[in-house]
Amino acid sequence: MPEALSISAAELRLTEAVASLGEAVRSGVALAAFLELLDRSKPALFERFADCLHSAVGAKGLTVKVMNLCLARYHFSARSVDVLAAPLGLVVDPINNCNLACPGCVHSARSTEEKLFQWNSGMLSGARFGALLGRYGVSALEIMLCNYGEPLMNPQTPSFIRLARTYLMRTGLSTNMTVRRFDGRAYVDSGLDFMTLSLDGATQAVYEKYRRKGDLEAAFQNIRNLVLARRESGRRTPILSWQFLAFEHNAHEIDSAIQIARELGVDQFIVATPFDVSWDDPDIHPALNVEPRVIQFAGGSDRKLIDNWTPFPDELRVTEIEEAFDRTWASRAGNNSSSERSAATHACHWLYKNLVMDATGRVIPCCAAPKAGADLVFDTFTEDTGRDSFNSPKYRAARTAFADPAGYSEEKARAGLESDPHCVNCEWNQETAHTDSAQVEQYLRTVPGEPFDSEVYGTEALRILSRW
Repeated sequence: MPEALSISAAELRLTEAVASLGEAVRSGVALAAFLELLDRSKPALFERFADCLHSAVGAKGLTVKVMNLCLARYHFSARSVDVLAAPLGLVVDPINNCNLACPGCVHSARSTEEKLFQWNSGMLSGARFGALLGRYGVSALEIMLCNYGEPLMNPQTPSFIRLARTYLMRTGLSTNMTVRRFDGRAYVDSGLDFMTLSLDGATQAVYEKYRRKGDLEAAFQNIRNLVLARRESGRRTPILSWQFLAFEHNAHEIDSAIQIARELGVDQFIVATPFDVSWDDPDIHPALNVEPRVIQFAGGSDRKLIDNWTPFPDELRVTEIEEAFDRTWASRAGNNSSSERSAATHACHWLYKNLVMDATGRVIPCCAAPKAGADLVFDTFTEDTGRDSFNSPKYRAARTAFADPAGYSEEKARAGLESDPHCVNCEWNQETAHTDSAQVEQYLRTVPGEPFDSEVYGTEALRILSRW
């Protein structure tokens, strides 16, 4: 083998194992056969990860996540109704409330007054969050701690982040950054990977046209405090990203905002195209002539994530990780060993990749908000049920609607559902999910020791694991 292509025996076995699993998905093997192959791949995966991480527990945790990832790909390809795989990513609201009232949101003045969405107040408890990670944390790759609420309003959010990191999950959140009491050091010390700063203007008068009730100077001061706390701690995370939604009314301030962002010390500035909110406020429109772009002020994001991959090595969930590693996938199948595969060519990615939960425990299949005519509450997750919400009757029915339209009515009746889950008639984007190819690839690429670092073999393994 030429020197440029030389790789270790452990990496070769990893690549061969991933390639075999990928080929099994493509060839459409029965679930039982795939589970046996998955179990046989465990030693090769563990050996490579242990070689890179120099941590048996960390290697076992990563092995479980990669095996779950492979199984999720199998279920998506087969259009399975029941899935043994856990969601790849979690989207969780630490609090349902928000201190702003932006047009187009569940918290806007019109949405609140006319009760357009079924979105109640609520704060996530530590017990519920801990139970959620107890069920899905070992297998999930990442968690985003926000959806419609302002996560900084829950004082427990830093502790939620720290707990997620003990499961080897990547963590991120998006915030308007205007809360009055903000402890920057708590977020730096939490081990947070990413923080998106949602600020759409360089002056108060322009900013508040969309960010209703927002105080731009308060946001700037909180950012200064966070950057200072990060510098004093010696950490390079969280990576701070200012996201600027480009509307017609604020596009002229983009250059000024970029300069302010640079001076504040954030890592990057993102110009993004917003959703159309004119249904809520007819005077606000996206600036369609503004191209989305990313301006990097500080490079090395991957290196920062590698360094932050295990911020609390002494707090890893050793018992949960080892139990998941030792348990065979074949033993988890029970009676679910069907060889039937759907001929359906389309399915919603959300139903196989992500699970969303609000602060009151409502489980939602995607990032959309429940409202009249949109049945999006698929389950209620509590700390004492022990139920797998990812295979609730509504999840099963929704997957059946894609996989077997002819059999949907029978599945609906068997589940005792009086109405159709919204997914049955959904017209939203079904081709991507929050934790998708790009997020999976970045997670794997930023594992310490770079187990997928071979230019040829590593790239192929990443492609098989992430691009589906």
